[in-house]
Amino acid sequence: MKLPTLIFSVLASLANGQDALQPLLKNFCTQCHGAEKQKGDVRLDDVSKIDAKMWKTIYEQLASEEMPPEGKTQPKEVERQSLMHHALLVASVDMPVTAPGFRRLNQREYSNTVRDLLGLRKGIFDPGKYIYKDEVTDGFDTEAKGLVISNELLIEYLGSAEKSLRQALFMADPKRPTAQVVNVAIKTMDGVGGNRYITPSKDHIIMRNGGKGMIHASKAARAMAAPGRYTITVTAAAIDRDRYAERFTPEEGPIIMGFGLRPGGAESGSHADLIQKTFELKDDVDQTFTFVAWIDKGYFPFFTFENGPAKPIVQIRAGIRRGKLPSSAVGQPYVGPAVRVSAFKIEGPFFDEWPPESYRTTFDAAQIPDLNNATAREWTVGRFATRAFRRPVTKEELATYFRYLDKQFAETKDWNAAVIRTFAAMMGSVDFLYLREEGSELNAYALASRLSYFLWSTMPDAELFALAKSGQLKEPAVLKAQVTRLLADPRADRFSNSFSDQWLALNTLGTMPPDAKSKDYRIYYRANLESAMLEETHRYFRHIMRDNRSVREFIDSNYSFINSELADLYKVPFKGGKDEFVGVTFPPTAHRGGLMGQTSILTLSANGVDTSPVVRGVWVLDNLLGTPPPPAPKEVPALVPDLNGAKTVRQLLEKHRSDASCMECHRIIDPAGFALEAYDPIGRFRTNYTKLQTVSTEGEYRGKPFADVTGLKKLMLTQLRPFARSLVVRIAEYAKGRKLEAADLKTVEQITEQSAKNDFRLQDIISMIAVSELMTKR
Repeated sequence: MKLPTLIFSVLASLANGQDALQPLLKNFCTQCHGAEKQKGDVRLDDVSKIDAKMWKTIYEQLASEEMPPEGKTQPKEVERQSLMHHALLVASVDMPVTAPGFRRLNQREYSNTVRDLLGLRKGIFDPGKYIYKDEVTDGFDTEAKGLVISNELLIEYLGSAEKSLRQALFMADPKRPTAQVVNVAIKTMDGVGGNRYITPSKDHIIMRNGGKGMIHASKAARAMAAPGRYTITVTAAAIDRDRYAERFTPEEGPIIMGFGLRPGGAESGSHADLIQKTFELKDDVDQTFTFVAWIDKGYFPFFTFENGPAKPIVQIRAGIRRGKLPSSAVGQPYVGPAVRVSAFKIEGPFFDEWPPESYRTTFDAAQIPDLNNATAREWTVGRFATRAFRRPVTKEELATYFRYLDKQFAETKDWNAAVIRTFAAMMGSVDFLYLREEGSELNAYALASRLSYFLWSTMPDAELFALAKSGQLKEPAVLKAQVTRLLADPRADRFSNSFSDQWLALNTLGTMPPDAKSKDYRIYYRANLESAMLEETHRYFRHIMRDNRSVREFIDSNYSFINSELADLYKVPFKGGKDEFVGVTFPPTAHRGGLMGQTSILTLSANGVDTSPVVRGVWVLDNLLGTPPPPAPKEVPALVPDLNGAKTVRQLLEKHRSDASCMECHRIIDPAGFALEAYDPIGRFRTNYTKLQTVSTEGEYRGKPFADVTGLKKLMLTQLRPFARSLVVRIAEYAKGRKLEAADLKTVEQITEQSAKNDFRLQDIISMIAVSELMTKR
């Protein structure tokens, strides 16, 4: 059917259906949205005056089963579907797709793409570190509207590209580098961060502070001009554990030495991100450790006192107050527990093959090309452009870069330097930095990129490129097989982690940490709970995706993946260690299961000091059900906690809800929030706020009562479709890089209905989205 005929047919259908729809609206909507009352300034008593935007809102409210509200007469399923069908038809015709045809790579996609384009290992060097962090205020970091560019950002892209290329093509001379052995002179090692606690001598160097303190061998970096595998040998010991009347940090257990890699020059990095390995040292006994590390060009090794005191002076003053140390200790050299390094040797670089992966990948050739040969240069530039732009490149496009290459050679008299500059120019172009999605239906190359960035957050691999080139990728069977392949690849963990971070707001974890000075929350820092919390939820999401389990397990399950620190927090039996995350089955007494029982969610939805049913209730509505409440009116005062403890949170909220302007929203928000009051600000289960105040967790969900979070989850599982549909929408928006529009929602309904037949299994949902028109069309 031709488009004009289709639109005429749809409009005729709409006109014929209005008479039938008016009674439905009258029966279920106009009591609150009619001539006499217009809740939310919405009026629905005249079908002819409802615009497309409102019809889309009506559709969303019906599909999420938010409207009609609980306590009101509910439509039969056929009536609900009739209203939804009409709303979708009007909105689809009157609200055409306005999706942008270009989307910039976000920071993490850029890092992955540069690494894959240049064959760089995922080591310390990070191409994305040299560009501004994306400021995503709404939606996902894949959303085109939020990924703007500026002159400053473009300059950073060019700088990052050149740094990355110099990592990949690290030598002008194509000969294999010779491995060296460097016995580092201990007296040449320096200290960073609290030099007063670092004591060098001729045959050893001692470090007594932790935190950001480190000892490093920057002068040894000359021996590491080429990136590669290096063998590190270090001899160290723990010393001075008992020099004072009381034990200083660490009071118990072994002293731990950390090994890391630090960028040279003025560059810096997070201490935690740079640590590669840790070693437990014996007291007053030298131990020699030998290990292999990949060291990028421009980086050099350092050592730390991982569990040492960040500020020893604080412990000294505390010891004086307790009478354990004389007051004169403040002016004397600190001789508390320390790491002593007495030997350090570096050997390398070693390569498993030559040319190394970075040369072979960047040049897309088995051997390093002879850049003095004009034909070799043309083939090299042409191959690189095709991979960088992720599509065929025309002769006219290449001619521009050939001219640029010749100009750079005229300046440098060095073809290797000229090629690096030319490749950097390509990587700073729109063709590299943006995904092109022009036309209504994506071509094979654009489809390959959309799939790859959806599931791998990087450029297509050789197989996807080949299928795009042949056109076979557009064939349904081939497309489905590729989606299965991409999901089975370890790179699919990038989707799992980045989507779950943003869907569940895990990327906000740690922005409001608990008070480090409070004895109630010291465990949060002592046990490094923040990283453990994040790891649990990442593993949980990956398990459900990889094993194609039902999304109902996001609401409730009897298992998770935890380490010993989380086991202590959850009070469940556990046989593993701190660094071991293993699957455990929760006993009913643990009060865990599903996302709402995980401490990551319970911590990010608190403020580090106390909890709020409103904040947690909004999190459930927004992140799980996809029905965020409107923001509170400006004139309504914020809820102030009763610091004297005379009133419970529920009592304060009951008073707050008595305001008519607050009641409608809080009726929906508060129940889930009250259920989650069973957990404190770091997710520990509780039955009391204080000795005098008990936690009240009962409420109603869609008109049905529950006693606690277990009851809430059971009710949510009886109406799983709205949650599953919301998840389909969120995954599709992440994949498409834009908010869904009315024309997309028919496909959403089809995927939701189809997945319901197999209990809404997650990998099935992802696969159906990936092969649907949501992906094949702009």
